[in-house]
Amino acid sequence: MAAFAVSWSDQFAGGGGACEGLERVPGTVVVMAGNHARHAVATYEANHPKVRVDCADLSQVVPSAWPRTNAMWSSPECTWHTKAHGKAHGHGEFVDGLFSTTGTDEAVIRSRATMHCVPRFAEYHQYQAIVVENVVEARHWGPKHNRGAAFDAWLSSLRVWGYKHRILYLDSAHVAAYGEAASCVRGRMYVVLWHESVGRKPDFDKWTRPWVLCARHGRVQALQSWKYTALCSPQRPWGLHGDQYEWRCPDRRCATTSLLPIAMRGGREAVDWSRPGRIIGDRYLGPRSAKTWSKIQDGHRKYGAAPFVVEMRGGGSTHRALSSPLSTITAGGNHHLLVYGDAQDVRDRYTRLLDVHERKVAMAFPEGYKLIATEEKKSDQEKQLRSLVGMAVTPNVSRDIGCMVSEFITGEPLEPAVPAAA
Repeated sequence: MAAFAVSWSDQFAGGGGACEGLERVPGTVVVMAGNHARHAVATYEANHPKVRVDCADLSQVVPSAWPRTNAMWSSPECTWHTKAHGKAHGHGEFVDGLFSTTGTDEAVIRSRATMHCVPRFAEYHQYQAIVVENVVEARHWGPKHNRGAAFDAWLSSLRVWGYKHRILYLDSAHVAAYGEAASCVRGRMYVVLWHESVGRKPDFDKWTRPWVLCARHGRVQALQSWKYTALCSPQRPWGLHGDQYEWRCPDRRCATTSLLPIAMRGGREAVDWSRPGRIIGDRYLGPRSAKTWSKIQDGHRKYGAAPFVVEMRGGGSTHRALSSPLSTITAGGNHHLLVYGDAQDVRDRYTRLLDVHERKVAMAFPEGYKLIATEEKKSDQEKQLRSLVGMAVTPNVSRDIGCMVSEFITGEPLEPAVPAAA
């Protein structure tokens, strides 16, 4: 493949997760990136010094100010599509009538309006391909009485400019076609758009179906099997692995058996074992830590002397073995409590929170990837670093989707790896 055969723009670029993966694709270069946060821009520039980075509110940027590229990756703000801050948010509409005192939630509207930057730039640049990454809940963007209507209208605005599309629901722990998977769970929606003028479409099966080990057929590329729930079905695919879909052997005789990708990696691989912890008996025996203490005890009974992670969040989260990927890493806080040590009495074992750099490695960033904060107060610095990791695109996904887009644009094949059986 010729040098720099495919050029990319990186919209809502964060600290450079998409770029880190895209530039692992042979013949790929990221030319231009943009983000509004100074600490994200500083991190991007430190790790990708050859990329021109625009620190700006992209909703106010004129598309002609950016250079033309073959493709664009866009990760519009996702916070207000989810149950952020512990509660579900509406569309931002008046909830009690036009003259109500509740008014509209301008923060919600402005956040979700970042999605409209995609068709604005597509109209001007006519990219050959576009990838839009967001949380799965973004598929239901719209008012309560018409779930998903705003998202459908957004897709229609891109069809006007000649784009076809396919929506992928992928977990970063499963994506390993052109390298290793992430060692944490991270389910996201990826809207892949391609311009009809190219005359072909991306090879989705080659790059998005993970290899699994079937008892009857050996190594096979799995099919995504969708459940029937209130929000999805095989005819209306949407959602997260485990909740809404499973991976299964493509042979119908094996269709009832749920399988996990061979390439899945355990959270153990992200742990820095040189970092010291504290004795559990010195920290988690008081009434203020009753829930955490209960989870620690339960994990100790289940895993014995093996190290494990207690999940410090609400809902049904409890603990998981380090042989499994870590639970989803978010920008909101420290949720992964490591328990280790070979003492028989759980009170004599050690514990500590995984730090931001370990969580960065779990998200498939290299150990040497620099994270830069711009605030003066240490607490604010830590918040910025957590947001850089918790809101990042996992590079292994942008790498594999980048491979698929590169093949589509150039017509030159890349060969994915077939993992060895476990």
